[in-house]
Amino acid sequence: MADKELKTVCAGLGFVGGQAHVPSFRKVPNSKLLGVIARKGRKSEEIATKLKEKYGINIYYDWSEVCKDPEVDAVCVATPTPFHYPMAKEALEGGKHVYLEMPIAPKLEQAEELGKLAEKQGVVLMPILNFRRCPGYVKAKELYESGAIGKPIAITFREFIAAKDLADQWPLSSWAWDIEKSGGYPDYTLSVWSLDMFRWFFGTDIENVKWAANYMPIEGIDDFKGYQTVGVIRLENGVVGKLMYGSTVEKGLDTSRFEIFGNNGKTIVVDWVPSKDPSIFDVSLLGAETQNWKVEGKGPRIWGHRQLIAHFVQACLGNEKPEFDYTDAIAAQKWSDKIVTDLI
Repeated sequence: MADKELKTVCAGLGFVGGQAHVPSFRKVPNSKLLGVIARKGRKSEEIATKLKEKYGINIYYDWSEVCKDPEVDAVCVATPTPFHYPMAKEALEGGKHVYLEMPIAPKLEQAEELGKLAEKQGVVLMPILNFRRCPGYVKAKELYESGAIGKPIAITFREFIAAKDLADQWPLSSWAWDIEKSGGYPDYTLSVWSLDMFRWFFGTDIENVKWAANYMPIEGIDDFKGYQTVGVIRLENGVVGKLMYGSTVEKGLDTSRFEIFGNNGKTIVVDWVPSKDPSIFDVSLLGAETQNWKVEGKGPRIWGHRQLIAHFVQACLGNEKPEFDYTDAIAAQKWSDKIVTDLI
């Protein structure tokens, strides 16, 4: 007897949806990508048509029909944040498993509602917390859990995105700058993954975060405001840290850095510099002698998307227990919310 397959439809053909989710649902074991959602006359239809011609998948234009289709087992929702709640709700009501981008809803009460609905329906609602599968952070967690830095004392985390890149993705006129639609500005939207990563990394909850932010037009870039958002965090295990999220730098200066300081004088450093090599995380253990690992991940693997989708598929088929759920999404998102409330 052939292994059972999870038959999925993907909504959202932007950068992550088109380059990470769609190819991963095509290639992971026990997964069959039935098709993708498109809107007539829009860029999504052009992309969907190319995918159909290349892979023979279906193009769907009516989300309600997808949610009612008995052939569809699961959906991936990687659309803009304002659509997460209504699309996920309709899919859950239709008895579909849902793989849902973060933030899973603009408002915490909506996220809670989705989680309760999934529990009632007996289906998997998995927030896309892919940093938990990111090979660079997985390697760093292995070092930490081996006792390489003794007991952790403090962290720093920095995520700088080139202003030009983010302006192309989220101009000032887009939903990403409408707090009512998206829950917060781009710094809010992008902070949820790292906040969840800290909880997973240390196996503890966040006790508090205090935020300060500065938003300012960037010279030479129209219809955009750069942000520099700084947070001071304390975890329940006593670890303290400084967080920085920025979108004001030139291309070539974009970078991600995570540092974990221990009580034995050693530090774990995780660097990712996309302008240098987007497929490599540079992981170092600093001390009297430095050890270094080049952790590689091609395509959707570099940020853990392929690995997490493989887990989602197996969880939906009942072969694995979901390692996290909507409560983890909420636990991160409530601290991102403070970026907005701390400004009021």
